[in-house]
Order: sequence, then C-alpha cells, then structure tokens
Amino acid sequence: MKFQFRERNPLIVGIVGTAAIIAVTLIALNLEAMPFVDRGSGYHAVFTETAGLKRGDPVQVAGVQAGRVSGMRIDGATVVVDFTVDHTIPLGEDTRADIGTATVLGTKLLRVTPSGPGTLRRGATIPLSRTSSPYQLTDALGDLTDTERDIDTGTLADSMNALSATLQHTPDDLRGALDGVTRLSKTVSTRDRSLRELLQHAERATSVLAVRSNQISAMIGDADAVLGQLQQRSAVIDTLFEHVATLADQLTGVVHDNQAQLTPALDQVNSVLSVLQKDKDDIGAAIERLGPYVTELGEAVASGPFFNSYIQNLIPGQIIDPFVQQALHAAGIPGQPR
Repeated sequence: MKFQFRERNPLIVGIVGTAAIIAVTLIALNLEAMPFVDRGSGYHAVFTETAGLKRGDPVQVAGVQAGRVSGMRIDGATVVVDFTVDHTIPLGEDTRADIGTATVLGTKLLRVTPSGPGTLRRGATIPLSRTSSPYQLTDALGDLTDTERDIDTGTLADSMNALSATLQHTPDDLRGALDGVTRLSKTVSTRDRSLRELLQHAERATSVLAVRSNQISAMIGDADAVLGQLQQRSAVIDTLFEHVATLADQLTGVVHDNQAQLTPALDQVNSVLSVLQKDKDDIGAAIERLGPYVTELGEAVASGPFFNSYIQNLIPGQIIDPFVQQALHAAGIPGQPR
C-alpha cells in the first residue's frame, strides 16, 4: 500500500521534524564532545590542586593549543585531571604538566611539556612529581578577606588591654613592647571599618578586572606588537649606525692616505669658490640696480608704439641736418637736400 506524505498527521510530522532539527543543531554545536569523534590521545595528570582549572580549558604544547581538559576527579588528597592531546604530537616518557595562567586575570590552561625518550603511552598518568600548580592571588585575597571578617576586633582589643594590665609591673623593656602591642591593638580596633572597606574595594576591583580580562589581554597583546615594531626599528638604526661609523673610518683613512694630493685640490677649490662668491656679489648688485631701470623703461614704452629717450651732448638736429642730406645725396640715396 502506498502512502502519500500529505496523508500523514501534520502535527506528528512537525514534531518529528522540529526534534530532528534540534538534534542536528546540538550535535553540530557539540561535535567535539561526542564520544565517537576522535579528539586525540587521552592522558591523566595528578595535581595537589586545580587552581581554578575547569573542564573545557585549553591544553597547550609549546604555546600552541593541542587539546582540551576533558574532566577531573578527586583521588584522596590529590586531583586527577583528564585531558586530550593531538595524537600527531609526540610526548616523551618524562613529559611534564603544569597549570598555567592564560590571561593576566586568572583564566587557566594546562601546559604540557614533552620530555624524555620513548613515547608516553595513550591513557598514561603523569605523576605528582612532574606536575605543578600556580599561586592564586585572587584566592589568597579572598581568604584574607574571610579571615579578617571573622576577627572580633573588640575582643582582641580587650585581650590586649588585659594582658597589658597584668604585666604592668614587668621590666621597662618588656613594658615598652607591651605598650606598643596595646597601641597596635587600639589602631586595629579604630581602623577596623576602614580595613574592611579597603578589602571590599580590593575584592570589587578584582571582580572588575576579571570581567575585563579579554580587553586587558588584547591591550597587552597590542602593546607587545608595538614593542616588537620598536625593537625592529631599533635594530635597523643600530645597523645603520654601524655602517655609518664604518664609512666614517674608511673616509678618514682615505683622507689621511691622500692628504698630499687633496690639499692643493682643496686650495684650488677654495680659490674657485672665492671667485664664484665675488661674481655672485656682482650679479646681485647688478640685479638690484636693474630694478629701477626696468621700471623707468616700462613707463617709457607703455606710452605707445614708441618711446621717448633723452641722450645728452648731441648736436642739435637743425644744425646737422644739411650735412646729413648732402651725404645721402652724394651716396645716391634719394632725398631732398636742404
């Protein structure tokens, strides 16, 4: 019997289709966590504490991510951390494992250092003697805050006062020490609220820094890149300086070896420079005096297709004109003698 798809219950079809889509999406988002996916070789490491390491934190080999922390469990007074490493990375029999800090604000990672001959078999456990955990500043501040919060400063001050009164007949040196302890007790008692506020502010500041971890890490990375560029430029400048120093030494040697030939040549060059300087001064003076002349000439020429000029010490025209006409006539040039 043949069934048509449209003859099926649409509600059931919709539910099955939605469930299938959700299942495919979850599998795609958690593909690395699926048991049938080969994520690399699995190993174990024993630590005295995890120091904030969590499941899913990265595993690095030589600074490169090569796997992830897959789990952890308590084994007596120690903690066993399960992790994976890419099966293409060789690990020696003396391989070490350390819990390191991935960012400046406390994000953790598992750092694996290959060492020793042979190959660390799959599923092997790195013993406590070859592992180490970092110091936790945030945990120490938190413990200090909790401890300080539990201190009864009033009772502490009363105890110090009672001790001081009991031992008031002691020698002067001891009495001075006890007086100092009394003053310290009073100072702690009077500054209790300020100390609590200080620790609370420190705790809030630590929380803010933890939130800004990625931004601060990026800023430090950018600063590191800038410093790298500056170091490269510094190396280039150092190399250039060395080359210039070498060139200066070579030029000094050349001048010293050819001083006898260079001295007359330099004297001649100085003479030529003196002549050129004199000519330069003369040309400058001529240019300076040419300005008024050009101005006057422009005014004379601008009056029309002619210009007026005045020449001194010439014979008047009416006197010399008969002689000019006679000379032209004698030369056969047409003209009217006067």
